[in-house]
Amino acid sequence: MLCFLSKKKFLNLKKQLKETKEELLDISSYLNNLFSFLPTAICDLNPLGVINNTNESFEKLTGYKQIEIVGERLEKIFLEKERVKEIQKRLLKSGRTETIQLTLLTKEKQKIAVEVSFAIRKDTEGNIIGFFVSITDVSGLKRIQEEAEQKIIQKEKELEESREALLNILEDTEEARQRAEEERKKTEAIIRNFVDGILVFKKAKELILINPKAEEFLKTKAEEVLGKDVQTLKRKNRRWAQLFKITGEEIKEVFRKEMAISKSFFLEITTSTVKLQEQEELVLVILHDISREKLVEQMKSQFVSIAAHQLRTPLSIIKWSLSLLREEKEFNKEEKDLVLKAYQTNERMINLVNDLLNVARIEEGRFVYEPKIVEFSEIVESVYNSLKEYAKQKKIEYSLEISEGKKIVKVDVEKISLAVKNLIENALKYTPEKGKVEVSVKERKRKHELVFSVKDTGVGIPKNQQERIFTKFFRGANVVRMQTEGSGLGLFITKNIIEAHGGKIWFKSQENKGTTFYFTLPLVF
Repeated sequence: MLCFLSKKKFLNLKKQLKETKEELLDISSYLNNLFSFLPTAICDLNPLGVINNTNESFEKLTGYKQIEIVGERLEKIFLEKERVKEIQKRLLKSGRTETIQLTLLTKEKQKIAVEVSFAIRKDTEGNIIGFFVSITDVSGLKRIQEEAEQKIIQKEKELEESREALLNILEDTEEARQRAEEERKKTEAIIRNFVDGILVFKKAKELILINPKAEEFLKTKAEEVLGKDVQTLKRKNRRWAQLFKITGEEIKEVFRKEMAISKSFFLEITTSTVKLQEQEELVLVILHDISREKLVEQMKSQFVSIAAHQLRTPLSIIKWSLSLLREEKEFNKEEKDLVLKAYQTNERMINLVNDLLNVARIEEGRFVYEPKIVEFSEIVESVYNSLKEYAKQKKIEYSLEISEGKKIVKVDVEKISLAVKNLIENALKYTPEKGKVEVSVKERKRKHELVFSVKDTGVGIPKNQQERIFTKFFRGANVVRMQTEGSGLGLFITKNIIEAHGGKIWFKSQENKGTTFYFTLPLVF
């Protein structure tokens, strides 16, 4: 049956067909463009595995231009050619999608690890018309995987080495523990047999160690005192109380402080802090028996005292005789000079004997015995004025400054005068001509004490000798070079005089630039 369309319908149908064709062309162009610019390398194959088309990413990855590879079989660009053929055969039968890892051979024969996905192409009726193939570069991922595997192997190796090292450390630790145990036993043996007494306190002042010698010195037993604190130990007996009177309840650091147990038994106390760890501190107290040294010192002091006393009488007679000879008018100049030199030498001997007697009295503890309440400024003025002539002879600028107000002190006038004289006389003696010596007396109201000072522009005290300046018989090397006279006892005597009066003495000095000596005394009113 023939069907005739009207002209109008025919034209509409023709128009629709034209529009459909244009849409199909647009879709085809879109798909081609999409296929070309996809970032993944893609190609399509016919059922025989021949390449029909490729995209731009495929060209970049393989190095083959489209015109060079289209018409070639897919296995050409892979190292595993047989596997590529087998998978195509398998897919033709199964119709499934499959992904495998292969090695791509580029045009330049470079090998790249890739992941290849195969998908079946079918027409509208379901017939297989070829394959879609996508190729992804996984060389970077594979390299990362290989590096990870290498790291795992390396870590396993390191773990094995660490295990072996740990075993070695454990062996070494055991050896070290044994050595430490041996050392501990040796140390304990040394401590037990040490000739000095040893006490060890924790930071909280708990006694954790006492050796047999310390038990003997302090008349105590270890089991009675270990673990006890300072307050408990103080009540133990008189010797413990004496010890903590010297060290203080906080057991401050002291160096060579003497502790008199009896007239014939003396201990020397030394303490120090021992750091075991950053947070832990121990306090070590050493008790050293100095009874023999004290006995020798007493015998020496007695000898010096007796010898000095025996020398005083003949020296006084010599002085009296020389004084008479100095008045002799018949002597010529040379004879008078000779008598004068003999007189001056005798005076030095008398001064030395007096210094030795003073030292002996200091060591016997009977030096300051006539304390009186006096005005200190008057003592200073008296000594200052007695040395004016000496300062004038040396052309030294000599001055005295006394602050306002009375400075009442309780002192042995003779001994304090000697201390003041020693300091001023030294300043004048060791300051060169046209130098300067400044004497001053000031008051520290807040501390209720006075401060006496003597400042000079003399030779100074060498830095490496300053710590010995108050010891017996010490004289600075620079002083000895310029003046051979002097006993080296003046500052020792001065220090003991000041400290016996409850004062403190110190100095500041720089070699060739001068020295300033200071001392303090407590005020009475």
